[in-house]
Amino acid sequence: MNIQFFLYNIDYVYITLITLFCILTFVFYFRPESNGLIYENRYGTVRALALFLILSLLMGFRPYTIHLYGDTWLYAYSYEHLYTSYNDLRMETEWLWEWFAYQCYAFGLSTSMYFFVIELLYIGAMFMCCWRLMRNNVWVAFLFCVSSFSFLSYGVNGIRNGLACSFILLAISFLQEKYLGKALALLLIVVAFFMHNSTLLPSICLIVSIFAVKKPSLAISFWGASIFISLILGNAVGDFFAGLGFDERSSYFEDAATSKNAELFSSTGFRFDFLLYSAMPILMTWYITIKRNFHDKTYNLIANTYILANAFWIMVIRASYSNRFAYLSWFIYPLVIAYPLVRMNLWKDQDKKSALILLAYAGFTILMFFR
Repeated sequence: MNIQFFLYNIDYVYITLITLFCILTFVFYFRPESNGLIYENRYGTVRALALFLILSLLMGFRPYTIHLYGDTWLYAYSYEHLYTSYNDLRMETEWLWEWFAYQCYAFGLSTSMYFFVIELLYIGAMFMCCWRLMRNNVWVAFLFCVSSFSFLSYGVNGIRNGLACSFILLAISFLQEKYLGKALALLLIVVAFFMHNSTLLPSICLIVSIFAVKKPSLAISFWGASIFISLILGNAVGDFFAGLGFDERSSYFEDAATSKNAELFSSTGFRFDFLLYSAMPILMTWYITIKRNFHDKTYNLIANTYILANAFWIMVIRASYSNRFAYLSWFIYPLVIAYPLVRMNLWKDQDKKSALILLAYAGFTILMFFR
């Protein structure tokens, strides 16, 4: 067995690593001598940093043949053929991605090194977000991020979208600071937008959560209403958003029954399975903020942003490729679950309960992988 085996089977290597680390973490917190707290983890930050580097190497130096990862091959082809001179750049609304790729090319980076740099930014922004928001236990917080259902897919295929959304996560971590922090958050939001215009949606939801919808109960009510809107109005809502020209994803609203690409998202129509998956953070938010009456400004901001963005996806749920709309909220999913487990004193034996939640969370990713 050599390095080529690992590179050509990174899906299995990734799922093996995630399974191993989540089980070991579960066992660690179920020790008889465990003190019931999830906060204390002496070497957690070092372990999280090591996992960040391992995943960056594994995903960054993946093969870029069309048979393994179609989008990776397209990105590689563009990198190797389109950036031979500055005049080749398409300086349009997403110009920053083009500029970034050109700078890597001009610097002499190979295609694999180019992908490696992208993974360092994609996963590194998640790591920094966890370190800034949940420093008491970066390891558990980071495990939630990298064991997410969409983590690998947006690290090796939808890499531009994934990278831009990671910048939004990092921006969220700066928002509760004073002037410099808020300025950095705004800069990261702008960077994300000019890398991938679709991040306008979570950015708007974030701004609305800061200035208007501050109570999670209001956001949850809107989320519930979005289900009825989608069920009653059907494709009319999707057609409306398509007419706005949100970004190139507006083309996904073509008739699902005749779309030759519809099979790529399993099935179209109202996706009750993914609605149930999306509802878990909503339930967590309800439990934390309404039933238990915990007040945390940062958590409310995170949860409300997720809920509002997810409500948009529900209203366009019938679109082909609606999973790409779903990711515009799903990338915040791990923060909604991990933050209260790490930062709030919720239960007796919180370490054991949190370990169970982590195992169930990663278990869904593992189940979907083998399915």
